[in-house]
Amino acid sequence: MVEDKELKRGINLPIAIFIIIGMVIGAGIWVSPAAYLSRTGPGIFIAYLLAVIPAIFVAFLIAYIGSAFPVAGGTYVITSRLVGGFGGFMAVWMVILAVGATLAFLAATLGVFIGQAFGIPPESELLFVLIVGISALVIFYFLNWVKVEISGLIELILTLVGDVLVMVIFIIAAIPHFNPSNFEPMFPIGLEPVLFAALTFFFSYTGFALILDVAGEVKNPKKNIPRAILISMVVLTVLYVLQALMVAGIHPWNIQVGSVTEILILGGILPPEMIIVMIVLISIAIASTIHPSYMAYSRDILVAAREQMFPKVFTKVNKKHKTPRPALTLLLVAGIILFVTVIPLLTPSYGIETASVLLSTVTATIVLIIQVPIALAVFILPKKFPEWHENAGFKPASWLLKTIGILGSVTSLIFVLLLFMDPDAGIIIAIIIFPYTIIGAIVYLFRRKTLEKRGIDIKEMMKTLPESVSVEEGVSGKVEKLAKEK
Repeated sequence: MVEDKELKRGINLPIAIFIIIGMVIGAGIWVSPAAYLSRTGPGIFIAYLLAVIPAIFVAFLIAYIGSAFPVAGGTYVITSRLVGGFGGFMAVWMVILAVGATLAFLAATLGVFIGQAFGIPPESELLFVLIVGISALVIFYFLNWVKVEISGLIELILTLVGDVLVMVIFIIAAIPHFNPSNFEPMFPIGLEPVLFAALTFFFSYTGFALILDVAGEVKNPKKNIPRAILISMVVLTVLYVLQALMVAGIHPWNIQVGSVTEILILGGILPPEMIIVMIVLISIAIASTIHPSYMAYSRDILVAAREQMFPKVFTKVNKKHKTPRPALTLLLVAGIILFVTVIPLLTPSYGIETASVLLSTVTATIVLIIQVPIALAVFILPKKFPEWHENAGFKPASWLLKTIGILGSVTSLIFVLLLFMDPDAGIIIAIIIFPYTIIGAIVYLFRRKTLEKRGIDIKEMMKTLPESVSVEEGVSGKVEKLAKEK
């Protein structure tokens, strides 16, 4: 059966910017600054400045790679072609866990915000969060079954109103209540907690790599991908730092609180009616982030499966709506499993808000690990695919690319190691990621042997583009169509 879907370049620069911002801004900014304030002190806003450092390196590299390699399923295609079949398989394998952790994190935080809006008592909060969270995951799963053209504009509006505007409203509303004395001293517990918070807050900057998975649909990708990344990074950093600064300025660090909305309620910063509106808008914004999490990364599973790296069932695409439903189902299952196991287990010790933030460190760790081969790709791409390197829209000097590649890979590894030094986050990461990684390596070995029996040489396959991606001659990086299903 021929899959006749053609990927059209319909994403212009403004939409690309809002796609990135909408994916990056999630529930964390409405939880972390408040939940971690008592653990870091008023210098918490500095943690957001530190957390952006590894994100800058990866954004720089993604701007180069994305403008040179603008294809669908970019995470798999780029990793597999530049570092080999094992790297490509493990990248998708780890992405499945990362998306599952992201979905669980978003589902938990969505339930918390809606629970606060309805005044759910503490003894019923966990059950309420589980019901709301699972419902949201299932609803957005089915929304991804249908065509996404109509939801594109809705996603754009939700990002502008639910993400950016609601943060601006909070920052402006907090100015009259800002108390400079809250910052005396700046680091009452020391600088070390701020450094550890920066490791956790890196999750708030994850999502830039999403552009690699939708690069096949970006108009003029050679120019617009680098521009979208640069503009969105500046906007995100300014919003994050200002919001964390305002949280510390209006709420004493030694009074524990679970979320920014609790500060709004306790501090009388906004009228009760406006607080309800804010909570609803934040809840909608969090829910809207679930949608692109499904949409983008299901393509990696699809492309990898078409090369038989994953079972054939994941190659199936709905004839009418052209959506990869089996791949979407896999992400849903991963999200629900993590949601109904990790959150209830951690809640008695940490509370739902902090439990969800700790789960987000799983995603942060995986993103950091995947960034290492992406960073090192700057050494391989010019040699292995020189024509793609030459046609890159963002092509800094070779020495600069290599320097950033080294800094990006080293910084990512350091952040991973430091994450394990946080007693709480380290345990969660080790319990979840280590066994999962070992299982993935074993699965790959069996898959490789299966392909060898079929006469398929993975090393030879990695020397050319996937069959599901073709580049139109004369137009750098243009994705022409998805090829035949296997």
